[in-house]
Amino acid sequence: MPMRHAILPAAILSAALALSGCGEKSVEANNEKPSAVASKVAAANAAGAVHFNPGRWETTVKMVKLDADGMPPEAKQMMEKMMGQGHTVSSCMTKEEAEKPNGKFFGQADENCTYDHFSMGGGTLDAKLTCKAPQGSNVIAMKGTYTPETYTASMQMQVQGPNGKAMKMTMDMAAKRTGECTGKEDSEQMRPS
Repeated sequence: MPMRHAILPAAILSAALALSGCGEKSVEANNEKPSAVASKVAAANAAGAVHFNPGRWETTVKMVKLDADGMPPEAKQMMEKMMGQGHTVSSCMTKEEAEKPNGKFFGQADENCTYDHFSMGGGTLDAKLTCKAPQGSNVIAMKGTYTPETYTASMQMQVQGPNGKAMKMTMDMAAKRTGECTGKEDSEQMRPS
């Protein structure tokens, strides 16, 4: 799985920031498409439940655990060397995106993905997303916490290939707002941290 797809859940969590400081308000969803969840988040924002800080955000992802059926020894050694090393990506969250998150926060393959459950509010996030495609399926579960300026999460991914081989990985993510957007954010490019 390309690393840029591993970052996608970080974008999902950035939407969690939109409900920062909303006290008792929350978003709950079961068996819904990412666009429907994005609409619920946007509705909560429109109701005045927002204390969100747009700007430059840096997200660091660390692979904690990897199990893969039939992985060649060389590839396994390479992955083990990456364990615990952080990779950081920066992005710019505009004021408009902060006020009204859209489906891009929640993934591009809307017709292929469904949130089994999604719960966000009071500074916590708990979600499980299942995506199906002809070449296999992905299940992403995450739990985390957030404030207007930070978030942390643990994410477990299970990838099932068409040949029956499976891969499981656990990643930790941490993000923080670092100031105003500079125009030099690297979006989906990763760099060691």
